[in-house]
Amino acid sequence: MTSLVASKQFWQLRSDLKKARELFKLTASLPRFFREKVSLSQAEEGIKRALENRNNTFLELARTQIYEYPRSPYLQLLRLVGCEFSDLCAHVHYHGLENTLRKLAMEGVYLTSDEFKGKKEVVRGGFSFRVCPGDFEFAISRPAFYFQSTGTKNKPVSTSTSLDWLSLRALGTAVFSSAHDLYSYSHALYDAILPANSLNHLLTNAKIGMRTERWFARRIPANNTLEKLYFRSVTYLIVLMGKRFGPNFPRPEFLSIQDIRRIVDWIAVEKRSGRNCYIITVASSAVRIAQMAWKLGVSLEGTKFNVAGEPFTEAKAKTIEKVGATSTSRYSYGGGNPVGFGCARPIHRDEIHVSQHLVAAISNAKPVPQVEEQIHPLLLTTLHSAAPRLLLNVENGDYVVTEERECGCALEKVGLKLHLHHIRSYEKFTSEGMNYFYGDLYELFEKVFPSEFGGEPGDYQLVEEEEHDGQTRLALKVHPSVDNLDESKLLERLRIALANGSRGNRFMTGVWQEAGSFKLKREIPHASPRGKILPLHISQPKIKLRAREG
Repeated sequence: MTSLVASKQFWQLRSDLKKARELFKLTASLPRFFREKVSLSQAEEGIKRALENRNNTFLELARTQIYEYPRSPYLQLLRLVGCEFSDLCAHVHYHGLENTLRKLAMEGVYLTSDEFKGKKEVVRGGFSFRVCPGDFEFAISRPAFYFQSTGTKNKPVSTSTSLDWLSLRALGTAVFSSAHDLYSYSHALYDAILPANSLNHLLTNAKIGMRTERWFARRIPANNTLEKLYFRSVTYLIVLMGKRFGPNFPRPEFLSIQDIRRIVDWIAVEKRSGRNCYIITVASSAVRIAQMAWKLGVSLEGTKFNVAGEPFTEAKAKTIEKVGATSTSRYSYGGGNPVGFGCARPIHRDEIHVSQHLVAAISNAKPVPQVEEQIHPLLLTTLHSAAPRLLLNVENGDYVVTEERECGCALEKVGLKLHLHHIRSYEKFTSEGMNYFYGDLYELFEKVFPSEFGGEPGDYQLVEEEEHDGQTRLALKVHPSVDNLDESKLLERLRIALANGSRGNRFMTGVWQEAGSFKLKREIPHASPRGKILPLHISQPKIKLRAREG
């Protein structure tokens, strides 16, 4: 036990020293980052050039970061299917990158989300091994800072973002901003400070010469004093450098959910000055802003929200549109990997253009196992060594609809023709010793329940929690503001909805009902530190328990 503690302390000290060294590099590199801005024409040419060299870029990454790195988990999978570097080159040149990735996935060269995070062993046939997130980090040292996922569904994961990577991301941001005419808007951000990834948005805006007027911020608790000191120091270092060398870099203005009126007031002031507003936030927060505006009788006409972090459903879109605002989507994996930007001429409300100059995206032909519905996970592959981590056919826990079409917007004109839409997560929750798969609870919780029982999107949430007797129960949380609620009718409606579909779903719902697993709570639904309200919340003690078991 003593040696285990000493080992953890050693690796923690090594990580802290690495962060300190990179903080010095970051300080020295920020002035140049802010001074050397990316113009729209440079962004367009940069994306076109990257698309032309896409296959060669991927093969060079595979050669240097996989085949010349004996400890690479991807090398073990490639060797298992007999794919040497010469074979990979030949297939990419003859059949294209995406077709090559699909063939590799069919043969077993991919990682599930749980395998990638080290929660489960990688098992292919009779061969097995385990990985950790550090196995996928690039050995190249660049000026960078760290942020963390919020742990909405899993244990938080630290990710390094380099200034080189943000410069590459700025190419897509510039073309996206042109497509949506955002250069003429007043910009604001409503998101948390570090360890959240909101600084990425502020830095890429600054890189393309875009002023961000306000940063309405939320605090995310740190795990310890040293971590808190690091995140605060990096946040204010970048803010100070941005004010000194950038176009404008706002200080964070901390708001609680109850203070959201301040954002509506800012929009109203900007509108009176003849300026439309553009706000980057998570989808649930955009809905809260719209609800507050509706309550105050304030029109948000001319305001555009850029939403992410959770599926952007019809109910959320209608709440935003009700006050005259519009919206577009963005899509990232782990915060640091921008998968795509919202289409300026969408057919679907969550339609995005894949950033094909930075990432390859395919759907795995192999469906999710032990699920009766055919769910084909999205697989992502990174195409640049500046990316936070090397991905080769890695599942991110989502499934999507993919299509190529010529929409005519600026993103398509530079060559980003692959579109994703209907982006959803696939998850399981556990009760009474059995797994239950749910595909899309958003329709039920954000549209059906509010229309039948009252309330708004975000007022209903299913919670999986372990009680004192060790039994896992399902509780339906309903916001106390929902009036005249027929609780028994609502629980019966939930039971019918959960039983809908497969035979397994019907069986599990019957088991839960017999065991008394269903109950209702009049409580405010759980929101993540960034403000996301998901239809299913697994209580934090259960997440920690699973992390230990995994």
